[in-house]
Amino acid sequence: MTAVEGIESGEAEEDGFDYAFLKSMFAPTQHNSDEDDSSHQEISEYTWTSEEGVSIIYHLAFLAPGHGDSVWNSSHCIAQHLLSDRSSLSIRSWPPTSALEFGAGAALPSLVLWKESTTELFITDRKINESTFDALHMSIDKNSALWGISHEEIESRVHILPHTWGEDIERLKAKDIELLIASDCIYDPTYHSALLKSASECLSQEKGLFIVGYSFHLNVSPEKVLEFFQVATSQYRLKVVSEFKKEYEGQLGIGDDDPNRGAVYIKVLAHEDSIC
Repeated sequence: MTAVEGIESGEAEEDGFDYAFLKSMFAPTQHNSDEDDSSHQEISEYTWTSEEGVSIIYHLAFLAPGHGDSVWNSSHCIAQHLLSDRSSLSIRSWPPTSALEFGAGAALPSLVLWKESTTELFITDRKINESTFDALHMSIDKNSALWGISHEEIESRVHILPHTWGEDIERLKAKDIELLIASDCIYDPTYHSALLKSASECLSQEKGLFIVGYSFHLNVSPEKVLEFFQVATSQYRLKVVSEFKKEYEGQLGIGDDDPNRGAVYIKVLAHEDSIC
């Protein structure tokens, strides 16, 4: 989940907002000083550092769809656990042969997966404009250069693609995926079934895991958010195999200091046929 609170990127595109004016009012201020590409003035560069000191560069697109111009707590949490505590995510083998992130935004979990040598990586988000995809390519390219990964490897193993949940998954050419990630994507119950449709169609029924991270943002009741998991089981045969909660002092994505809103809940789902 990521973007300026209360401003939908589609509305911004349609109304022709002045990038420079809005950026001066709302854009994050603590970005790397060497990022001054005039062709990407709506994209800012940042560095995330794990608890172990692993550094990953990521980019935020100001006009990203949904709430994609911020990194929310669940992305930090999933990224950290992919690096240092995979057992809590019920991950059976590492690195995964294939992984896909829905509603990626800055795609911090995907960047961790790329660093950890995931064989084939799909990074997806809804397409409103090119900014999000430009930012994702910048993140992959910059980190790959630092990690000694060739352009040829990027071309053959990383797929940065538009995807609207519920649409034909065949367009992604992503089948039998071993690891799916949705970070702060279930705060709006309107899209629960669409996300689950996409996930169920590309997840490996034999060994796939679907990591869902979320916080309660109070736009709807917690009960409404949790209906996602009821639908997952009743309609898509996806069951929770592990879960945990991590406390944060506030919600990093919007600078909210309410710990109730900052807490992250992680649930890992698998197809019932794969559960012993």
